[in-house]
Amino acid sequence: MNKILTATMMFLATSASAQDSQDALYIVMNNGVTNTIALDNINEITFNEAGDKLIVNGTWSVSLDDIVELTYGTRQSELTVNYNDVEARAVNPFFLDGVSVSVNGTDVIINNENTTDEIKTVLSGTTTNGLFQYNGTYKTSIVLNGLTLTNTRGAAIDIQCGKRIALDIKKGTVNTLVDGKNGEQKAALYCKGHLEIDKDGTLNVTGNTAHAISAKEYIKLKKSDGTINILGAVKDGIHCKQYFLANGFNVNIDKAGGDGIDVELDGEANEDGYEDGSLNINAGTFTITSSADTIKGLKADSDINIAAGTLNIAMSGKGSMGMKADNNINIGLSDDSTGPALTVSTSGSSYSDTSSSTSTFPWGGGGNRPGGGGQFGPGGGGMFGESTGTSSKAIKAMNIVNINGGDLTVTTQTDGAEGVEGKQGVNINGGKLYLKCYDDCINSGGKIFFNGGTTVCWSNGNDAIDSNAGTRGAITIAGGNVFSYSTKGSPEEGFDCDNNSYIVVTGGIAVSAGGSQGGGMGSSSSSIGSSSQGYYLGSSPSSYSSSRYYTLCSTDGTAICTYKFEANCSNSLSLLTAPNLGKGNVTVKYGTSKPTACSDSVGEVFWINPTVTTSGTTATITAK
Repeated sequence: MNKILTATMMFLATSASAQDSQDALYIVMNNGVTNTIALDNINEITFNEAGDKLIVNGTWSVSLDDIVELTYGTRQSELTVNYNDVEARAVNPFFLDGVSVSVNGTDVIINNENTTDEIKTVLSGTTTNGLFQYNGTYKTSIVLNGLTLTNTRGAAIDIQCGKRIALDIKKGTVNTLVDGKNGEQKAALYCKGHLEIDKDGTLNVTGNTAHAISAKEYIKLKKSDGTINILGAVKDGIHCKQYFLANGFNVNIDKAGGDGIDVELDGEANEDGYEDGSLNINAGTFTITSSADTIKGLKADSDINIAAGTLNIAMSGKGSMGMKADNNINIGLSDDSTGPALTVSTSGSSYSDTSSSTSTFPWGGGGNRPGGGGQFGPGGGGMFGESTGTSSKAIKAMNIVNINGGDLTVTTQTDGAEGVEGKQGVNINGGKLYLKCYDDCINSGGKIFFNGGTTVCWSNGNDAIDSNAGTRGAITIAGGNVFSYSTKGSPEEGFDCDNNSYIVVTGGIAVSAGGSQGGGMGSSSSSIGSSSQGYYLGSSPSSYSSSRYYTLCSTDGTAICTYKFEANCSNSLSLLTAPNLGKGNVTVKYGTSKPTACSDSVGEVFWINPTVTTSGTTATITAK
């Protein structure tokens, strides 16, 4: 008698209660798959008329020649796949529910025809040339449990399902995915649907043909302390459509040949309210570094919204940018002034710029041209400094940049590399900003508003703050605190809006210093457009030393703010204003020690309401 037939008859003669804790039938196949079924789910086991096929519950059948053995085991609730260098083994408890598993050496393909129940698949083990592919039409969960999967022929994990895919990285495990070179796959980890990544393990991914991680629809990083390391990619580190949302995770992206994280439009409204094509970060830690040319650390076809988290973006390639949005960039929450800890630096020259570049910034880079906002130039490059290619800006929005809160440190090193650029406008509503840029620290073709926060801008080769709106209110100081200066010399200014009459002050503290354009569009009259508080516009003090701490005092001698220059500054035109400055004689005093207390500060260069010791007076000026 056939040994499987004999074993089956013995099984049928044995009661389920006699199996103690072994409450499932294991059908071990010769193709590397073990199908399991709980004993209490077995209605009948029969054979076909020829006696060469096993039939379970009247629906599933298999040739007896394909069965290695029948045995008992514990009930399974998860489909498991374990890899080794020569083969993979799978255990499938859903074989009666429309789930089939194909194993060919180290290639595993799951086909799921179930459209009512979500299944979970757990992947583990190591192989140097294997595949996991999932095909289905219903949402599913996949768990990485110590998986090292390299596929030299294509994607390591290929999820061909257009629904929600929950990808859990099991706590305490390290998982590695690597795909093959010169393939046709979209990513080492690809998902046709929307990918939601969770749990506290570590995932390392290398994309040798295109992206490292890619989804045709959205990608969510759930609230987690897990780690995702993108160790390299020919194209983007993380790529998706619809939107990207991070509520946690530690994400490190290095050596991406494309953008760090790139979000595309898909042309359809998203049910959960996120803007199509938007990149959203609410929590987590992101470190993005690259030396590739013309790429962005963060790139979105719509908005970039960074509510909180810690981000460190360093781009060194020619024409590379820290972040770029084709619509708006919103940093911090507008309702409570909280926000991220954000550091962005670029050090590459313009992509097509072949001229020699030398900066006097201590951290290198730069250019030998006068930069933007010159006497007749429209800004962002100046009369002779218009960039001939893509420049290495730090933060760029094709519409508006809104900074509502957070701690921002921005540095750039080369000609054309502005710190913050909003093509249609920039609004500073809160937060602490410390910008040290060779080109403009803040630039816009629209209006620039300071409504709150504390901002420091130092440009070494261009204007510190430059609006090209060409209308009244081009630069409006309505609140907050601003210290803005250029050490380039004329015609580069602390505040440049082509005509001093375009500057409007309705509140806030502002200190600027730098060159004076003089004449024509660059009027250097001693008046601004309007001010509801005392202000001074002029050339005194005529110079500032980087070795001193300067304090602006009101008409009654109250210390309003203390500021320190990071390089000697020749001052042809400055604006000094504060709500309590008063009208009449005010003084700028100096000392050699920083304040011992204050109500707010940025770095070691700007203090508000300081407790400070002064030793002399640099200038006595008349406020209007």
